Amino acid sequence: MTQARIHVVLGTAILLTTLAEVFYLVVWGMVLFPQGSLAGKAMWTLTCGVAMGAVIGAATLVAIEPRYSGTAGLWRAALIVTVVGSYCALLCSRIDARFGYFGGSEHAGLFIASGVVPAIAGGVFYGWLLYGWNTAQQKGSNEARG
Repeated sequence: MTQARIHVVLGTAILLTTLAEVFYLVVWGMVLFPQGSLAGKAMWTLTCGVAMGAVIGAATLVAIEPRYSGTAGLWRAALIVTVVGSYCALLCSRIDARFGYFGGSEHAGLFIASGVVPAIAGGVFYGWLLYGWNTAQQKGSNEARG
């Protein structure tokens, strides 16, 4: 695994999760629930975006990158994003119940769903960005590398 590949995997994960968190900040934190500290909301979303992306990227580098490519890598990467994103949605709903920044206590089901559904779709997108649909044929196999 090259240094460039490490940067691509980590950078892609951090970029996607941070962009998703900025979207949540605007929609949930500024439009739907504008009350509360904008600075606190911004700090939370940026910290969460970077941290979640780092966990997803590191998990991809450790669990997928050395062993899988093509569609096998794509679906495993999607699973990592789905698990991490869903866990974060549940965790953040509990934290938001205390802070009241994003309406998590008033609309818990919608708050959690707005984290889980994008995690599933975003996971497939992340996997596609890293492993594509057809890279397995180019690399010679859909199966485990080693």
